[in-house]
Amino acid sequence: MNCKNCNAEVIGNFCSNCGQKTNVDTIDFKYLLSEINNSIFQVDHGFFYTIKQLAIAPGHSVKDFIDGKRKKYFKPITFVLILSTIYGLIAGISGEKTMLADFVSGWSNYENSEFDSHDKIFVFQWLIKNYAYAMLLLLPVFSLGSYLSFRKYKYNYFEHLVLNSFITGQQAIIYILFIFLKLVTGDGAYIEPIYMLFVLGYVFWSYLQFFNNYKKLKTFFLTVLSYVFYLIFISLMGLVFL
Repeated sequence: MNCKNCNAEVIGNFCSNCGQKTNVDTIDFKYLLSEINNSIFQVDHGFFYTIKQLAIAPGHSVKDFIDGKRKKYFKPITFVLILSTIYGLIAGISGEKTMLADFVSGWSNYENSEFDSHDKIFVFQWLIKNYAYAMLLLLPVFSLGSYLSFRKYKYNYFEHLVLNSFITGQQAIIYILFIFLKLVTGDGAYIEPIYMLFVLGYVFWSYLQFFNNYKKLKTFFLTVLSYVFYLIFISLMGLVFL
């Protein structure tokens, strides 16, 4: 048997070359629960390695993780939670709105005032103040959209959740960089459209790499379809809960 992480020959329960377990768990609901339970408050050397790899080759890196090369990588749910928290804190300290705050504000302004209620206002405020937790709540929704769009391919829903967790965590770094750029230049009118293009472009780049065995044009349109599903689901949730 060969190690899925380093491909060295393995005898026993752990690889003598890299230390990874011989039996790599399938990514499913049980795996994600185990990750949250075992590592939600741990930051190890894999954190910065993961950031670097996701900056260089995001789709290929996530595919490696899903295929079993996990020893060097940080856990996806913990990754997005930590970076979303850092982004929310920096946005709060700098006086900048988070991406989610802008979206929620736009949504609430669009809604007719006759539907306003104390409960809805509370939900809006909670989403704005708890960016990291809000991201954890929205990730399953977007992942459902991407899973339905790419349902003919081999990846299950929870593997889509891992893919989008890594992407969302790395997007938080892009948001942070543009907050500092905005503070330095003092001009947000031109910067905000640019960073939104960077954020969306990063998603498409990641998906094109992750689904690199398929035609690029088809992957591009299926990624667009993922966003369409996401907006439909969010709109339905807004009608039901808000």
